[in-house]
Amino acid sequence: MLLAMVLFGLMATFSKDVLTHGGITGPQLVAFRVIGAALLFWLGSIIVPQQRIERRDFIKIAGAGFFGFALAQGGYIVGLSFTSPINATIELTTMPIFTLILSSILLHERITPRRTLGIIMGFTGAVLLITRTTAGDGRPTDFRGDLLILVSQVGYAFYLTHYSKVIRKYDAFTFNKWTFTFASLFILPFTLPHILQIDWPGMSAKTACEIIYIVAGATFFTFLLVVFAQRRLLPTTVSVYNYVQPFVAVVASMAMGLAMPQWMHAVAAALIFTGVWLVVSSRNARQQEPS
Repeated sequence: MLLAMVLFGLMATFSKDVLTHGGITGPQLVAFRVIGAALLFWLGSIIVPQQRIERRDFIKIAGAGFFGFALAQGGYIVGLSFTSPINATIELTTMPIFTLILSSILLHERITPRRTLGIIMGFTGAVLLITRTTAGDGRPTDFRGDLLILVSQVGYAFYLTHYSKVIRKYDAFTFNKWTFTFASLFILPFTLPHILQIDWPGMSAKTACEIIYIVAGATFFTFLLVVFAQRRLLPTTVSVYNYVQPFVAVVASMAMGLAMPQWMHAVAAALIFTGVWLVVSSRNARQQEPS
């Protein structure tokens, strides 16, 4: 899980570098990531035991592909083209908060005062990031990028809650290859004109290597690692590793000159981390109560 979170954290910085200096647009990078991962999962499924998808589950898997990958991954990448990698990575930690809200609505889980406090603190930290952040060149980041990333987290939270049963029903290769396939179909009408405009001969070796890392390392390999870890660690332990991402993003962004950390980042991160901890610890405490 530690390796998965390091890979995720580095993805924000490499993606920002591709979008800023690689001549690649947000829709083009979305297409690389989603369609590329789908191809890798289909290739990988050849060497693992095949699991048959029940016909009635294809609609659910298509919905999971839209919310979990087309909306979540697409919104994240396009949002990253407008904002800093530090903002993007810290805002990823709001996902458990959105998951709790949707769980209370869809799964009828009770929201306690402790959870409510965590939600308020998390949103406060997100608002601070949106209004008080500068990029590496000192210019204010575009709030549309932060908003898109927050929307992507809502989409992923809906994917985790509404499609939780079908996620657990199938193995990682089978589920991922179909969800990424449906996600590819959803994004293709919007990204195809951008794909046709890619300057393949003019793409630098550095940009190509970063794209390969984003597709193979931070998408295909990482999604396999997360599933592997979730089957062997307690949920509380898994959630703690999410906090590795912002620190990896900060260090990598400073090293590459893509973002300029300020004291407000520390305040916003503290609010978000504390809010997420209140939500997660409250939920786990309830789960451990004897029935």
